[in-house]
Amino acid sequence: MANLLAFFGGRVDLELRGNQLESFINRLHREKIPLYNPRRDAENKLYCTVPARSFKRLRGPAFKTATKVKIIKKRGFFIAIRPFRRRFGVLAGLAVFLGIVFFCSGFVWQIEVSGCEETSYMQILADLDALGLKIGCRNTIDVGKIENKYLLGNEKLSWMSINIRGTTAYVEVKEQGAPPPMTDVSIPTNVYAARDGIILSIQDYNGIRCVQVGEAVSAGDLLVSGDWTDQYGVRRLMHCNAKVRAETRREIEEKILFQETVRQKTGKKQKKYRISLGKWKIPLYFKETFGYNEYDTMVKVYPLRIGAFAFPIRWESITAEEIRPTVLKRSEQEARKIAQSRLDFYQSDRLADAVIYKRDVQETITKDALILSATFYCEEEIGIELPIE
Repeated sequence: MANLLAFFGGRVDLELRGNQLESFINRLHREKIPLYNPRRDAENKLYCTVPARSFKRLRGPAFKTATKVKIIKKRGFFIAIRPFRRRFGVLAGLAVFLGIVFFCSGFVWQIEVSGCEETSYMQILADLDALGLKIGCRNTIDVGKIENKYLLGNEKLSWMSINIRGTTAYVEVKEQGAPPPMTDVSIPTNVYAARDGIILSIQDYNGIRCVQVGEAVSAGDLLVSGDWTDQYGVRRLMHCNAKVRAETRREIEEKILFQETVRQKTGKKQKKYRISLGKWKIPLYFKETFGYNEYDTMVKVYPLRIGAFAFPIRWESITAEEIRPTVLKRSEQEARKIAQSRLDFYQSDRLADAVIYKRDVQETITKDALILSATFYCEEEIGIELPIE
């Protein structure tokens, strides 16, 4: 809004010369004459900008400090239209335009969201739309009420701030991390084996141990039981809490084809344009489809704005890139490199919490593919709590 007011009010770029420039600036400050973008080029030369309405007030401070004031350039709305002051059609059209701008200034024409990473940007816009903050709404809307309603109905965000400047609504959000798992100790549970392995250690805080260190277990075997009968024959149920580490073996196979069909861009593009006026789309083309059998589209939006003042008009560019099925051929070395990278990713992602003792890899080459079979020997946590039915 400050930039818009400066545009209509006008600015004068000046060159000041004198030996008392500091005294000149102090006098401007005492008389409350604003001074913008001061920059010194030499010891007795200063460049700056003042509002057009304050230019005549420089005469007194300049006379008292023997400062020479030279106009470099005048900028502003009324200065720009001065050559058209006798062209009444232009002035009438300009008056209509200013009326439209004044009318549109009471609405929100653009919403910018920042701070969302896990949460979908489009989902936030859809939720805000349901609460009343949408393109075309009044910019006097109660944003505090919208913030409170949104946060009460959304568990993924811990903070939201909505600021409306001009015709743009700036929405800042902060996502909260995943909360620590809450354990309800009132629910009776058993601890089972998540996968096959040989027990290395058991730390059972509640429950009856059903296996011993050194025993081999299979996935689904009961390790620690929360269902037991006391000396009086009464059945007891409790919540088990145990950490069971075991020696396990993980196997994975990666098969990479020497020849496969992939979607590949040909480099050919077609563009179409349209004008967006609020919620309405005005196409600048006749055919909705592009001349490709298969393609990917990308839409770029260029809003018309001056500072924080956004107009309800947008220029949209739609780009279609042709996609053609292509037969991709790989050598043995290329296939081996891809398979190896997938094994490395499996190790760093799926086995991030395991201690790997050994890794065996076997390679098999067939007529149409390369196969890498890997076996990982690990130490990891295998206990998993499940409620007693």
